[in-house]
Amino acid sequence: MMSSLYPGRERRQLAPLLLCVPLCVLLLALLGWPLAHLLQQSLLLTDAPTAGITLRNYLEIAAVPRYRHALFWSLELSLAVAAGSTIICLAPARLFTRYQFRGKRLMRGILILPMTFAGMIVGFLMIILLGRTGFIPQLLERLTGHPFLSGVGYQFPGLILAYLYFEIPRATLTLESALRKLDSRLEQAARSLGAGRWQVLRMVVLPVIRPALVSTFAVTFSVSLGSFGVLLVLSIRRFTLLPLEIFTQYVAPPTDRGIAAAMSLTLLAVAFGTGYGLRRVARRMEGTNA
Repeated sequence: MMSSLYPGRERRQLAPLLLCVPLCVLLLALLGWPLAHLLQQSLLLTDAPTAGITLRNYLEIAAVPRYRHALFWSLELSLAVAAGSTIICLAPARLFTRYQFRGKRLMRGILILPMTFAGMIVGFLMIILLGRTGFIPQLLERLTGHPFLSGVGYQFPGLILAYLYFEIPRATLTLESALRKLDSRLEQAARSLGAGRWQVLRMVVLPVIRPALVSTFAVTFSVSLGSFGVLLVLSIRRFTLLPLEIFTQYVAPPTDRGIAAAMSLTLLAVAFGTGYGLRRVARRMEGTNA
């Protein structure tokens, strides 16, 4: 009865749903079908006399040392990059939200510039900076007579630096948005009570923006876990990460698409589980702060 009285309201409510149809179709085509195909490849045992469903590919990730180490290295790298970018970017985010100075827009533009770079470009920049004949080793050789840090760009620390350079803009923008919402009267009240700058930061600012810190960690962790371009340029097989193993299993003969599919879904499960879990923690923190 009510719906017949307000036909215009029904149309207004239906319009947003209809506008979501193209997005749903696109997600089904670009996400749903590929995931179903990967799941099928990872579970089917095609090299046996009688093909069937098996978990062998997933068990190999834990059983084969190279694959297991690749997973652990991926987790260690992502944790280090997520923690580093969250801590490092707190200062520039606060600078952009609380202070006005000449060149502020230029500085923000330079800071955000890495988001426009492909991963391979960042990898080549790291080689130019910290490769075997990079700028920093050559400079140190002229100053000290020894090429310190030569080849660090190809090692795990160099990979962390490259990923940090790639993740800093994303972390800065996320934290800047949270700091803009922070009520400045809270800081003013703390200072009026005699708190210093570090006390205000530790006792007022950080507790309020804890949800944003957790969200920033989750985003940078997930992106670092699946990033591939930087790794493809810098890795020289001293260590390996799961995205590189996936690429190798797909393109380098003898290919094994079953294990590659299992690795892909394992990586997806870790990224999704970590991101979803940390976002739930952030929402609980927001509720506690409210």
